[in-house]
Amino acid sequence: MIGFFLNAYNLIFFSILIYILLSKSRFYFLRGLSYSFGLLALFVIIIGGFKYIPNYLIWKFENFIEIQKPVNPDGIILLGGSFTGSIKALEENQVGLGGKAERAVEALRLLKNNKNSILLFVADSSVLSSDLLSEAEQAEKFFEMFKVNQKRLIIKKIANNTYQESIAIAEHLRKSGGKWILVTSALHMPRAIALMQSRDIGDSIIYPYATDFTALLPKFNFNFSFSNIGRLDGFIHEIFGLFAYRITGRTNTLFPNLNLIPVNFN
Repeated sequence: MIGFFLNAYNLIFFSILIYILLSKSRFYFLRGLSYSFGLLALFVIIIGGFKYIPNYLIWKFENFIEIQKPVNPDGIILLGGSFTGSIKALEENQVGLGGKAERAVEALRLLKNNKNSILLFVADSSVLSSDLLSEAEQAEKFFEMFKVNQKRLIIKKIANNTYQESIAIAEHLRKSGGKWILVTSALHMPRAIALMQSRDIGDSIIYPYATDFTALLPKFNFNFSFSNIGRLDGFIHEIFGLFAYRITGRTNTLFPNLNLIPVNFN
């Protein structure tokens, strides 16, 4: 529900609606509150409407953590989010991939290039699918289609969000040890690394490998369009996710510590 209101267009709409409803109130406090929502709507429109600003914010965030690839990694950690949850696709001997498909594709490439590495995937997310189809089932099918040996796959239906994934991943890494490459979207990487830096992973080491970059190298311009505002959605989601995880104690720091990358506590 909170995510719905954090959508940039929805945030603007409801802020303006609240401003209209409260601006004529006879109570001074409510009138003051209405002005705050009016300013918020104006702020989001200005920040999101100018193409340069959202592109710059996203570019900085996506490049906050650099890609690192160790030699001869022991495993590849693929975070959930690539699969769309389509039973029809499975019935047709296919796998549905969404806008974050690069995660799965790059994980496959890393497995092909590192013949001794295994894959760890713990996403379920069936509660988020209308078909109640888990990502784990689709991941099994995806890697089977590309002839990856089943002995190299550790796929479990456990987690419905990144926090739950981090707990399951840390539990496995404490037992196995070794060097692991963490694959997820560039925009999602700061939150994922902040979570892993807050978990006990034993003597394991985690290297970040970001995928599906969405922003271009920023070049200043005055291009303004309301269609640009939607680009803020993913950025707002990640920023509020970092704050929510810190406030609820799921992470030890607000932003990941760049001095602890690769993630290694020994």
